[in-house]
Amino acid sequence: MNREQISDLVSSIADRHITATAQYDPRGASGSPERISTMNIRSIRKPLFVAAVVALLLALGVTAYAAGWLAPIFHKMQGMTLDTERKALYGAAEQTVNGREQAPETVTLPAFDNSRITLSERYYDGKTLLLGVNLEEVVPGMTVGYTPDEAQLAKINNVAFFHDVHGNDDLDVLLSEGMERSHYEEYLDHRTDYAKEYDLRNLSAITLDWMLREKLSAEDYEAAWKLLRETGHLCVVDSEVFIGDHIVLDDGTDLGVTGQQNVDSDDVSAHSGNIFIEASSLPEAAQDREALNINLNIKNARTWYYMELGGPAYFYYETVDEVQVPFTVENSGK
Repeated sequence: MNREQISDLVSSIADRHITATAQYDPRGASGSPERISTMNIRSIRKPLFVAAVVALLLALGVTAYAAGWLAPIFHKMQGMTLDTERKALYGAAEQTVNGREQAPETVTLPAFDNSRITLSERYYDGKTLLLGVNLEEVVPGMTVGYTPDEAQLAKINNVAFFHDVHGNDDLDVLLSEGMERSHYEEYLDHRTDYAKEYDLRNLSAITLDWMLREKLSAEDYEAAWKLLRETGHLCVVDSEVFIGDHIVLDDGTDLGVTGQQNVDSDDVSAHSGNIFIEASSLPEAAQDREALNINLNIKNARTWYYMELGGPAYFYYETVDEVQVPFTVENSGK
């Protein structure tokens, strides 16, 4: 499969096959857990049709991709912004990747159960740094029935998922405090069968129950509810590997907070797959160099969720390990 064939196939994908995605704005908050430690998890991961097609094309044309004939991440980002200057920047980055035929670099992370990170696309023009990476996240499944010690239990004390709920998140209380009745009824109507049977009315508990149903196997979900019924409480631990939102050079220069966009999913909690990273306001010390020797900070974090039957769900989030992965990005203009 040659470059022209791949380009034609990607270009021919109709918009109706593509999952709607919000416009990318690098000035907004990224999907890094460092700034989204709590969230309302109501969406199911829906990988973009384009990602599936690109995966197929890569399977058919691995040699072409390895030679840098296709920059799917930079190409995708051009369609995710309405900013004409940024669109032109991403286009120039794609042309650079294709023109220089950059070979992807893959690093395996033994400390993170052999998760792998691949730098497949890179662009540095002296003022802006753009990266296209692929993260193969390998983490243990959600642990159900974890028994926290007293010290851990004392830390699990923040209402889960919602920034704007402080104190009592009982739906009846929230309704009396101004929640729209349509939202109130929607939460009650869309509870799981178990949540309705045991009349869960705390917003955090309802959301945690939905998350468990989505992330666990049917057998593990039943086991979780069996434990909750028998003991009156439940603790689960969720793990994740992700790219931190700061890039540091080998001389210690911090490039500041970076923007991140997972181009395979519109789920802000998705960390695996193809990820676009932008450092658009480089400090003076990082500008106009021959090359940047960067370190991507890969982190392993865990979230503990704890709930008692009939009450709210609480959480505690902690980074348990991190590693610096070095790469070099040459200045495209030199």
